[in-house]
Amino acid sequence: MGNIWMRSLNDGPEVTPVQNTKPTFDPMLGFPNGRKPRVMTASAEEFESLQIQPAYRGYCGREIVDLKVCTYNYPWFFGAHMCGHERHALESCQVEDYKLRMKEWERERRLRIRQKKIDAAAAADAAEEMDE
Repeated sequence: MGNIWMRSLNDGPEVTPVQNTKPTFDPMLGFPNGRKPRVMTASAEEFESLQIQPAYRGYCGREIVDLKVCTYNYPWFFGAHMCGHERHALESCQVEDYKLRMKEWERERRLRIRQKKIDAAAAADAAEEMDE
């Protein structure tokens, strides 16, 4: 968290993106063959029926549903041992989701720095042409 603050101080707030915001650049920029779209693996009805909190509804939904069903089938002490595979799958999915979100954040930041350099070069060219 402190890295974001220091980057914001060093680079400026116009370069450092705010977390959990929509990207300002085309998501397909730099991907000539396209990107694999992310899809939700569980439906809203499954989340509602299992009473999963809105904060946990995301791209790892299928793993959360599987873990919730397993802990329902094996309550108390047995759930800790019998649901280890489901818990590991959920944690792995959450780690991969976190890595992907951080890569997207860094991509957005670098594209903003690139755009800032392009704008500065265009402004310098325009100023140079006016001087002539």
